[in-house]
This record gives sequence, structure tokens and C-alpha cells, in this order.
Amino acid sequence: MNLPTKEECIELLREHCATENVIEHSIMVSKIARHIAEKFVKKGIKLNVELVEKAALLHDIGKIKCIKNNNEKRHGKKAEEILKNAGYPELGKLAKMHMLSRVDELKTWEEKIVFYADKRISRRKVVSLKKRYSDMEKRYTVPEHKKTPFEKLLKVEREIFDFLMESPEIIEMAIL
Repeated sequence: MNLPTKEECIELLREHCATENVIEHSIMVSKIARHIAEKFVKKGIKLNVELVEKAALLHDIGKIKCIKNNNEKRHGKKAEEILKNAGYPELGKLAKMHMLSRVDELKTWEEKIVFYADKRISRRKVVSLKKRYSDMEKRYTVPEHKKTPFEKLLKVEREIFDFLMESPEIIEMAIL
């Protein structure tokens, strides 16, 4: 599987008009995703930590272009398209799954980790799932954000941390 370096990921983000805020958010999401993925590997789950980290880093690659086209709700699909065209179809498939509207479609640990990591970072800060959800409700007018109940996000969080037998508060330690 062909994966870009972190530097190449940042360059791809810039090529696709990502703002510094989006890049900083994405870097934080990738740190959280990698931290969780490594914990899964230590528990004996076979997953590709680099794939998870890079997908998390590139999950918002299509966001700014979609905002400019008044179609923000499609930025997950746009990320998939951009990454497939760049030669990284596996990253694209994983990046598209970070959208709230896809919560019921999450199947693999990789998908759940990237999805969840994004939901714990508000701009550039680690926050609780509840705070992030509240922030998304205020900031976004996209109907999918209104249709996804908080309980569905909480279910993903519980699934991850029940498996790890740890508390979600470990996320704060991941970036120190």
C-alpha cells in the first residue's frame, strides 16, 4: 500500500486550499488517531497505524473547496475523490468515513478511530465528545449534523474504550 509521508500529507492539504486552521486541526486529529490505533495494536488487533494516522491527517482535505462551493456536507466524499486521484485510494475510503452522516456505516476499527479522533478535536484543542458535538451544532448548518443524535457518537466512544478497557480521558494525555 502506497502512503504519503507526513510532509507530503501537509503539502497535499495546502495544494487543496486547506487553511492553517484546518491543517492544525488535522495534525491534532492524526495524533489522537495514532495514539488510539497504537493502543489497539498493543491489545492484539491487527490494523495499519500509518494508514489511520495519514487518513486522519487528510480527512478534511476537501473541506475548503466544498465550503467555497456551498457544499460542505460533501467534503468527506471530496476527500475520497482527491485522495483516489492522488494515488491513495485506501486513504480516501477511510477519510470519507469521518462524516457524522456516516456514523451508522462505520464497520472497521480504522473507520471508527478516524471518525472518533475528529470528534474529539475542536479546532486545535482536545475537548469532550459532548463539547465537540455542541460546537458542531452551533457552527454548522448542514442538515446531517442536525440528524445525527449525540447518542450515536457516544456509542462509538463506548465501543472503542470498552474494548481498550480505558477511559476516554486518555485522549488528553495523547498530545502531551
